[in-house]
Amino acid sequence: MKTCQLKKKNESVQLLSLRTIDGDTLYLKFRNVITEAFLDTPTKSYDFFGDVVLSQCINGSLIFALEYGSPYIKGCLVTGWENGFKGKNSPEGFCFAERNIPEAVWFGKNNILIIIRNQMDVGTWKGKYIIYDNAKKSGERAYSSDNLPSKDGYMIFALNK
Repeated sequence: MKTCQLKKKNESVQLLSLRTIDGDTLYLKFRNVITEAFLDTPTKSYDFFGDVVLSQCINGSLIFALEYGSPYIKGCLVTGWENGFKGKNSPEGFCFAERNIPEAVWFGKNNILIIIRNQMDVGTWKGKYIIYDNAKKSGERAYSSDNLPSKDGYMIFALNK
């Protein structure tokens, strides 16, 4: 479906889709190993199926999103691959789940931001933007703001919608 060259270790990752009558189920392929696409959930990938609404290579990374029941969108930014416990390979990156597709990814020296415009009429977020920051602890990565952070020190990549 989509193959992206990763910046780390100069290797690639491939986003695969198993299409059924219910929709797409996503997987990642790296070094001929196929694994779950969603990095942040203990459930199996086949628990998430729907329509792929974003699949793009940006700055040595892969970002993808799946609409799995309107208006819900879940996706991840894959930035690399690591050798884990007992030599098991696993993807590096972080995920998001909101009602809108991300509009940009900001790559900084010490962190990466995923920028999502907020639909202020629904949900619990009160700002114009929902921002996911990979430098924050899991569970605290997302926050809302009426203003975007300073662009200083970031390479900004707009996403195709």
